Amino acid sequence: MATVSSEYQALGQSLQNLRTIKGHWDGGSANPAVDNFNGDKHQALQKLGEYFGKPGTPAANILATMGEPDEMKQTMDQAFHASFMPGPVVGGITGNIDEENATGAGLGDVSTTMMPTGSSNTGPQVMYFIYKWRGNHDYLWFKIDAIKEQVLESSWYHAYD
Repeated sequence: MATVSSEYQALGQSLQNLRTIKGHWDGGSANPAVDNFNGDKHQALQKLGEYFGKPGTPAANILATMGEPDEMKQTMDQAFHASFMPGPVVGGITGNIDEENATGAGLGDVSTTMMPTGSSNTGPQVMYFIYKWRGNHDYLWFKIDAIKEQVLESSWYHAYD
């Protein structure tokens, strides 16, 4: 695992603290630090996204610095639509991937894994790490190669509503 600078380790700790605060988008009261454009949470996610979003970045560095993602999905289609639909997604994984419904590439002491049960290494295997800024309206995502456990690409999803 490559070394993460102390500046970004501190920023990651700040983000983890901010993620515990329930703002407007999480069912709490409006809080400028976590809800506002360019608020503390938004700025932390932007900086960490730029730092870790480069292809080849070890996924373990993201997890160690930013904490476990709010969601892990196999496809962006699941990320965009699954959280709006009740019940299971046909042919896909529902909710967060956890030890009960995933096996495969381990990432140290992190309780999640990246390869779903029944998957094989015969084709491209990817996972999306999703870190929410304002619920499902705005979030940072990392596309991870589940075999190499490295970032392929990263970007933002904005609902613009």
